[in-house]
Amino acid sequence: MKFRMDYDAARNRILVEIRDFWTIETVREFAAAAGAKAQEVLAIRNDYDVLIDSRDFPVQANDVADLLPSIAEAGLTLTSGRAASVVGSHLNKLQAERTQTHPRMRIFMTMEEAEAWLAEAR
Repeated sequence: MKFRMDYDAARNRILVEIRDFWTIETVREFAAAAGAKAQEVLAIRNDYDVLIDSRDFPVQANDVADLLPSIAEAGLTLTSGRAASVVGSHLNKLQAERTQTHPRMRIFMTMEEAEAWLAEAR
């Protein structure tokens, strides 16, 4: 399993777990699954947050890393909520911050920091 997604209705949050090394094909599969999950949740609410657990997602090849921001951008156009990604290393954080520039998305080193940011009043 390279990724999984669940909706936590109590927190109004899509929980995403990504792991391992990806290929371009994995990115395509993830994009399709993420789009489907976003549409499913959008039918319920349009202000959901997204919490991405990428602690087991190593630094990716540039061709893979460069495709991921467009998935985040597309997803964030469907919600007024925010997205937080938790990474496993400083190198992962640098790569994520280089590629993820959406103003409602932040990269964190701990789940606690991400949870606290998502819990802040908007």
